[in-house]
Amino acid sequence: MYVDDLLFSADEEESASEKVAQLRKMMKLGGFLLTKWASNHNKVLADVPFEGVTDESSNPMLKALGITWNAETDELSYTIPSNVDPNTLDTKRQLISTTSKMYDPLGYLSPYIIRAKILFQRLWQQGVDWDEKLPDNEHQEWKKWKLKLMDIPEIRIRRCLIPFMRKEIRRLELHAFGDASKLAYGAAVYLVAIDKDGKRTVNLVLAKAKVAPLKQVTLPRLELMAAFTAAKLIAFVKNNIGIRVDELNCWSDSKITLCWIKNSTQKLKPFIQNRVEVIRQLTSPVLWRHCPTKNNPADLLSRGSTVKQMASQSLWWHGPPWLMEDKDCNFESKDYPSINLEIDEYHPSSVTVLVNVEEDIKLNPERFDDFEKLIRVIAYCRRFLANCRHPESNRRLGPLTLVELQIAKKYWIRKAQRECFANEIQQLMNGKRITSNSQLIHLDPFLDENDLVRIIGRLQNSTLPEMTKHPIILPDKHPITRAIIRRCHLRQLHSGIETTLTMLRQRFWILRGRRNVKGIIKKCPCCRRVGSKPFVLKMAPLPADRIQPTRPFENTGLDLAGPLLTRNGKTVKKSYILIFTCMTTRAVHLEVVSDMTVVRVMEAIRRFIARRGKPRILQSDNFRSFKQLDQELQLLLDKKMIDCLDKELSAHRIQWNTIFCDIEGRINARPLTYLSEDPKHPEVLTLYYFLIGTYFMDLRKVKPEDEEWVPKATTTSELQK
Repeated sequence: MYVDDLLFSADEEESASEKVAQLRKMMKLGGFLLTKWASNHNKVLADVPFEGVTDESSNPMLKALGITWNAETDELSYTIPSNVDPNTLDTKRQLISTTSKMYDPLGYLSPYIIRAKILFQRLWQQGVDWDEKLPDNEHQEWKKWKLKLMDIPEIRIRRCLIPFMRKEIRRLELHAFGDASKLAYGAAVYLVAIDKDGKRTVNLVLAKAKVAPLKQVTLPRLELMAAFTAAKLIAFVKNNIGIRVDELNCWSDSKITLCWIKNSTQKLKPFIQNRVEVIRQLTSPVLWRHCPTKNNPADLLSRGSTVKQMASQSLWWHGPPWLMEDKDCNFESKDYPSINLEIDEYHPSSVTVLVNVEEDIKLNPERFDDFEKLIRVIAYCRRFLANCRHPESNRRLGPLTLVELQIAKKYWIRKAQRECFANEIQQLMNGKRITSNSQLIHLDPFLDENDLVRIIGRLQNSTLPEMTKHPIILPDKHPITRAIIRRCHLRQLHSGIETTLTMLRQRFWILRGRRNVKGIIKKCPCCRRVGSKPFVLKMAPLPADRIQPTRPFENTGLDLAGPLLTRNGKTVKKSYILIFTCMTTRAVHLEVVSDMTVVRVMEAIRRFIARRGKPRILQSDNFRSFKQLDQELQLLLDKKMIDCLDKELSAHRIQWNTIFCDIEGRINARPLTYLSEDPKHPEVLTLYYFLIGTYFMDLRKVKPEDEEWVPKATTTSELQK
């Protein structure tokens, strides 16, 4: 919980008492008890309990929002900063620390504080270190400044700027003064209040001083910066004073600055023109007038002053004496050229900048080995950004949808294309042909509805899927391209270059695709472990049964692989794979057997014949199960044997059949012909064309941890919606 002081004022005692009662009642509803009440009129706090009122009899000086207030005299004052010892070692660090302790939000002490700021800037120019002893001249000047701190409590400022009630105000005026020297510049704003009887009261409202820039600036430009500060201060006071102001006046003793403000800004230097434009926006040029330097209170801000001099300066606290006079003051001298106020119409200049803002999420794709994880991360990031723009009731929750995953995937592909094909995309968006030196010139690219670069090709009239007829172009050696290749390689169960590239060509066209796929497979740890080749003997000539054209599996090779250990409950069993290989097309058929007995092998052969037809040649090695098989091939299994076979095929055994069918499909999806780099060449030939007459279709692998695939209980009424 954070608490702070509350300040307010009122014209009459009755109004102040009513506000006190309202505040106490309102805060009491929330359980807050207001204490430390203080007022310059005791009757206002008559209804406040004694324990909630500050005792002003012992010490009338009160702290209110960092400012010291004397409730009896209704005056504001300043206190000496703590831990300031004139005899300690003086350094630049102590200088800035002491100066920063001077809390002066309205700038009343600016003529005194600006001297310390000028000294600090001089030390900075000399290169004095933070804890280094100050040079002699600067040290003496700093000691004098610290000694003057003891005079700060002598300053008394009237809290009330308008000493009569609001209903008695006839007219309010604001006057801003600006001045500059080679060391500093500043501005001060004064409020002139006139009551119904014509009595005038002038008080300082706000002041601000700054040191001159380190870069050398001419004095007229510093005077312009002082006028710039004055315009901002008078506009700030007018907007925040809470009372209607009848008249504004801005004063400067620089005739050059007044000429810049009142004349056209078309032929001025940018430094001058930019500031003059802001001044003309905040104030009208006709409000700016000239005053002599001796009557300019801002002169104290530019040159500095001691505390005692400032405390006794009526010019600083109440402005020049002619503000108290009810007449129009005109200090235009003879040598000051008269300015024709009927100047040309002012046309503010404006610059329109078109910025193409594209949603970009700073995420390095090289940090992720799994492309699916990369897609999900960006999908969740995009969902978070979308939810931040909508109320809580319209936010999307739950698992990622297919649409979100597709958008995330297209985002990464589009990002990769824009990084590598920026010029080509810009030319295609403008309806132009890409340049002849582009690496995409021979691919005849185009932009689809998702701003993805695709290949037109010559297969528009084919029955192939759209993604195959117009594959997406991926750049060479890009992290997104490598991630997509790596994902495809893993989905193909670490297949070789041809198989991986064949599956990629169904959706993407990768520049120098074979080289990229080869590089990914070469760096695959699993493939490097398995792919090391032993010494290979020179092979004998192929027999005629493997060369002459036949139907698939007419000449078949037979062999057993295994054992594979499977678990059924606590029982570990052995299973074997019976491999049928077509000698001509190299197509593969896999069957799972529970053991290597003749009965199990013969059952597998019967299933093979039922699916692939009767082979003319069934060739195997000299294994004993195969030798006895010749005597058993004509026998039929009795019913008891079939029942035993059904019993062996448990739920776990069915999963093995699924796995080996998937492996069989991957092997038969191997390409038989060379994959060309030309997108106009026909589709590659695989073993599946001999078996089913089309190419192998890959399905996304279901992960048990994916939330959208977890089975959920659903009622009939929910399914009917």
